[in-house]
Amino acid sequence: MSNQLLLKEHEIRFKRIVRRAFLLPIGVMIVASIVLAWLVGYLLTVTNWVDHTDRVLAQANLSEKLILNLETGLRRYQITGNAAMLESFHQAEPEIERQLDILGRLVSDNPSQVQRVKGIHSALNEWKIFARDLMGRRERNEDYQGFKINAKEKTLMDTIQSNFENFIQIEAGLRKKRVDVVQQIDHTIQKFRFIVLIIIGLGIAYYVQRQLNHVARIYESTLETTRQKAEALQKSEASLKEAENRLRKYADELEQIVKQRTVKLQETIAELEAYSYSVSHDLRAPLRAMQGYSKVLLDECGQDLKAEAQVYLKRIVVAAERMDRLIQDVLTYSRVARSELVLEPVDLGKLINEIIPQYPVLNFPKTQIVIDGPLPQVTASEASLTQCFSNLLTNAVKFVPEDRNPRVRIWAEQAGSCVKIWIEDNGIGIAPEYQNRIFGMFERIPSENAYEGTGVGLAIVRKAVERMGGQVGVESAVNKGSRFWILLPETKI
Repeated sequence: MSNQLLLKEHEIRFKRIVRRAFLLPIGVMIVASIVLAWLVGYLLTVTNWVDHTDRVLAQANLSEKLILNLETGLRRYQITGNAAMLESFHQAEPEIERQLDILGRLVSDNPSQVQRVKGIHSALNEWKIFARDLMGRRERNEDYQGFKINAKEKTLMDTIQSNFENFIQIEAGLRKKRVDVVQQIDHTIQKFRFIVLIIIGLGIAYYVQRQLNHVARIYESTLETTRQKAEALQKSEASLKEAENRLRKYADELEQIVKQRTVKLQETIAELEAYSYSVSHDLRAPLRAMQGYSKVLLDECGQDLKAEAQVYLKRIVVAAERMDRLIQDVLTYSRVARSELVLEPVDLGKLINEIIPQYPVLNFPKTQIVIDGPLPQVTASEASLTQCFSNLLTNAVKFVPEDRNPRVRIWAEQAGSCVKIWIEDNGIGIAPEYQNRIFGMFERIPSENAYEGTGVGLAIVRKAVERMGGQVGVESAVNKGSRFWILLPETKI
């Protein structure tokens, strides 16, 4: 027990060391990764601002180019007087408004640049008013090339260009600052990564060395414990072999006992078979003699006998016949209880249609037997199932009041993976207190005393059905008929 506790303690300590050897470096790497992730995130943010500044510069250059297109179209028209030269002016005029709006939205976070965009827009509107005045003068052949006119046009355009230059110069300076920040952060990341890798490497090497030394000590201690355990195990092998030999001896003795009891069981079965043969032949022989001699006396000497003597002889004949049927039923029960069953698919519809013609009592003109719907296949022993349905059908037409015509209905219904077969009659019925007892040996209900029977038929049915892995039962009420059912596994086709 102490060795087991020591091994358990070593195992726990070893797992703790291994866990530390992994968790500490991983923790350091996670912290370093978080710092690097923050720096990279900040770098990406500044890089996005650089890209934003590049878009602002590109948008400013595009807007300035459109304004120059306006001026170029105006000058060409002034020189040539050809209205077609104003095409570039008219194309650029609506586009410059949209591009300046885009430029204003791009610098919406910079109030000073927003004011410059507004100044450009205001100067551009003033220039366009002046440009339309010049185009009107040119169309009317008025003075459009005077010194004052050209000076004013140049002053307006210089104002626009000056605003653009200031705007672009400020954005370029802002871009340079942001690029410098990006380079500085990138340089910081490179240095931080190098330093962190060196620190982590040295720390992990030192920590792993300590842990390995600790593991080596635990390993040596474990080896010593294992050696002691091996010695104890060697000592216990002898005891184990001795116990194994005893167990083998007990197994041999048990096998011998089983063989002896099997022989006795076979002898008992043979005795039962001999007894069944004796019952079938030796006991029935006197009964047949009693029946034969009684009938001879009635046939040949009946007229010489008194009426009371004739009654006694008839009673002897009836009693002998009943005793003979009882012996046959007991033999049938014994055969059903001990015979080997072969379970196979059985077609219920075909089986019942073959049983009915074999019994005259089932074919009387007043007897009505109806098979309601197709009957499925079940897994059962055909011989045992034939005995069951023969007993149930003959009972169904036998135990019926004299004022009724026997009527039997047979049908089947699904019950999960099984099939429940119903046999319904219009007979005398069974009181609730007898519905479980009637399946016992020699059990008969009081109302059956007026009918022939041995009280063994339903016991045969129950034994046969149970041996086939099924169940049997009854639903009944006095004078309202009975519904017997058999539950058997369905055959899957």
